[in-house]
Amino acid sequence: MSSFELKGKVAPCTLFRPLTTDLAALAADVAGRLAETPQLLRNLAVIIDFSSLGRLRDGLDLGALAGLLREHGLTPVGIQGGSEEHELQAGELRLGVFSENRAAAARAAESPACAPSEAGAMVVDKPVRSGQQVYAKGRDLVVLAPVGQGAEVIADGNIHIYAPLRGRALAGAMGFEGARIFCRELRAELISVAGLYRVSEDLPEKYSGVAVQVRLSGRQLVIEPL
Repeated sequence: MSSFELKGKVAPCTLFRPLTTDLAALAADVAGRLAETPQLLRNLAVIIDFSSLGRLRDGLDLGALAGLLREHGLTPVGIQGGSEEHELQAGELRLGVFSENRAAAARAAESPACAPSEAGAMVVDKPVRSGQQVYAKGRDLVVLAPVGQGAEVIADGNIHIYAPLRGRALAGAMGFEGARIFCRELRAELISVAGLYRVSEDLPEKYSGVAVQVRLSGRQLVIEPL
């Protein structure tokens, strides 16, 4: 009998997408963001995504960036969109290599790997309390009770919350950019769609306690009243 098993489950992971190769600027901005919400982002697993750098990506030192992230409490687990040199270096740094080209092709074809499946939505009718996590794999999530501070609701598809959202909500967790978050009362610690997120300090005051939807428009996370 084997002493271990390999399962196909992939946990949701956040993209860390540098917009500059200036490590000093990145260090300052990462430190500033983590100082705002240390409890939310500490030990957060991230994939380093080079897609926004274009040809400038070759000038980014992967080893230095991975070290910078670890110093600030983040946990880099892999890269995507890097050069061949980055991919070789990733092996030395014990980082996985994710194929951005395959992911992009899948999104373009509306593959079930990115879009939610035909399965019915997961429905949660009890409060999601601090420290609890609910994950609707391959489908939408409907929550009929409050999501408390320190709680986390995650879905590969859309998230519908018919009660106050005070914790974290992550829709499109496996990269589905068409996902949306709908909630009756926005008081979130963090909201995210397809890896792009905003923390409570970044949420417009005018939407506090308001019924909203959250969606992506290009590379921007958009919040709109319902």
